[in-house]
Amino acid sequence: MQQAGSHDAGRPVTPSKVAIVILGYNARKSLGPLLDRAIDSALGQSYGNVKVIFADNGSADDSAEYVSSKYGDKVRVVRLGRNYGFCLGNNLAVRHLSPDIKYILFMNPDAVLEERYVEKLVGIMERDESVGIAQGLQRSLGGSFSSLGGYVDSYGRAVEVDVSGLEGRLSGLDAVFEVAWASGSAMMVRRELFERLGGFSPELFMYHDEIDLCARALSLGYRTVVYPRAVYYHRRGTEGAPKRINWLSWYLANRNKWLTTVRYFPLKHVLRALLLYLPVEVLINVLKSVRKGERARARLQLRIVWHVARNLRREASFRRRWRPGLRGLEGFIMDVPSPLIGVDPRRALRKLLSHAHGAPRPKSGRAKASPGRA
Repeated sequence: MQQAGSHDAGRPVTPSKVAIVILGYNARKSLGPLLDRAIDSALGQSYGNVKVIFADNGSADDSAEYVSSKYGDKVRVVRLGRNYGFCLGNNLAVRHLSPDIKYILFMNPDAVLEERYVEKLVGIMERDESVGIAQGLQRSLGGSFSSLGGYVDSYGRAVEVDVSGLEGRLSGLDAVFEVAWASGSAMMVRRELFERLGGFSPELFMYHDEIDLCARALSLGYRTVVYPRAVYYHRRGTEGAPKRINWLSWYLANRNKWLTTVRYFPLKHVLRALLLYLPVEVLINVLKSVRKGERARARLQLRIVWHVARNLRREASFRRRWRPGLRGLEGFIMDVPSPLIGVDPRRALRKLLSHAHGAPRPKSGRAKASPGRA
């Protein structure tokens, strides 16, 4: 793939400028050498016009000082002062970008990019202006799992597309696949679109933030795609970390699942989720709490119910603003007959393949904006 923006009718032009934003919280303490691998992979991109920003979310360790000392002016270090979470932290980091940045790659400090990752995603986005958000093939650092974005089921649960074992076949296809959401661990977004959307939703803090962002992008007519020829590696879940429940993460992930469902789903799915799935979820977690002695589980589950009920007016406001443009979301919702049943991974893969599009070919001159887009 030719580097995007490198030629126009035979004349050299400056490639579109990309910012890689790496947001960290106590990253050096929790990740050790993996933080260096992440930053080195960002600096080692083949694409010729990249600026790397490390935004420190008020870490208690010396992450900011370490990155500044080791990388000097190769990496711009932004000290945010306190932990704003993934959503607001990234929003604040974007405010420090120069106006000429066209694309932003939001990257986790435990992700490692292959050398041409940025080049390949920019190539896709430069050649198709309907693509607002893009992600490559995510592979776990341990090599046991691979995924390509995801969908949502009819009860609001995220459905990650597991392509483990199929990486070779998929990378041989010069195609992009449209999905409901891309992973925020290495997700490229058009700067103009990100600012039109108002960035990530700060009230989510973290988790389901990418589902929320991609839904709003779809409401404005932009597609979210994955491109398996662009590859990165990500430490997943407890991979290399202690196997214990982080109750704050558990609470935020489950709470935000309900908020995004109420905001963006068709009314029939919202009612079914609230009337059928929510009572089942409460019952299951209360029983688990009793059986395992996890008092936090029951307490936080009830707090989730209270939070959703207390904020229905705010969520209705989100819904009025964004839902009218989301008629196409139904195509990305995978129906399941019961809240006790998950989506078969093979079914999610078939859905992914049904949303395949040939990778856009290079065009002469500048692409025109799609009709009707503000």
